[in-house]
Amino acid sequence: MGLAKAAVHLLITEAAKRPFFGSVVTLGRQHVYVTALEAIEIATKHNVRLKSVPIELHREPTLAKRGFVSDDWLFKSLGFDEVVRMDVSDYESSDLIFDLNESQTPTSLLNRFDLVLDSGTLEHVFDFAAGLRHCVRMVRPKGRVIHLTPSSNCVEHGFYSVSPTLYSDFYSASGFTIDRVWLCEIPLDLPRGTWNVFDYANSPERFISLGQLSDKIWFTFSVATASQSVLPKIPQQWIYTKTWSEAESAQTDNPDLSANALNQFEQGSRSRRLIDKLVRFPWLQSKVVGLILRWRKRIHQSRIRNRKIPYPFVGKF
Repeated sequence: MGLAKAAVHLLITEAAKRPFFGSVVTLGRQHVYVTALEAIEIATKHNVRLKSVPIELHREPTLAKRGFVSDDWLFKSLGFDEVVRMDVSDYESSDLIFDLNESQTPTSLLNRFDLVLDSGTLEHVFDFAAGLRHCVRMVRPKGRVIHLTPSSNCVEHGFYSVSPTLYSDFYSASGFTIDRVWLCEIPLDLPRGTWNVFDYANSPERFISLGQLSDKIWFTFSVATASQSVLPKIPQQWIYTKTWSEAESAQTDNPDLSANALNQFEQGSRSRRLIDKLVRFPWLQSKVVGLILRWRKRIHQSRIRNRKIPYPFVGKF
């Protein structure tokens, strides 16, 4: 369990979008692989002002010798007043002992935290679904749940690797807003190497054929914000609900154009503006939608043949 230099970068990017405050619970105690100077430089790059906190080095001597900071320093400098480490044992001097395999969330933890952070823990929890439910119950309204979880080429690292659709579908079904779902390509030097990050959630075509990712390590980074009322629910995978919805829409008054197909075009995009202009001509509108979707599919398949990631590139971290 830990926060690589790139993962700290991702957290600071998130702080730039909406500042952190209040309380954070980390699932497992986090090893932090950045120096204070590196954290400050990354924050400055994103116009994030870190809170002035006396520098505290990592509690493990080997990491402290390299100048890496403690988890307390990192989270407090990001703006949190309370830092709680949760684990199933006291091996790493956790603040709270709790087994995420349990079915019931302790009453004292309900709606308690402004951020629930899982960076490399849930894949080690056998009842993964129970762990997700605890995350939903522990976060406050308007609070965030952040996951950083293995997705590919991580044999023996925990029980599970996940597809990014898991977080997108689960948190959407449970009443959250999906802020980000990014797919991260990681070198063998996971703690200190540079990560290539791609935007899964906002890709025109999310589906990718088996075996088309590179042979590097892949992680999913997910950020979801709780509404005023959230409840953990069992989702259906989006690719199936999309298929079912299109089949239903085909039985409507306009069988040539499904609502689901129309929803694939982002509001304000050039394609959507064109389609909206043709609303009075349903036959022509459906033809235009079909042409655009076929063109997108052709581009998607071309990228796959060339082993190019079909998701928009976010950047290097």
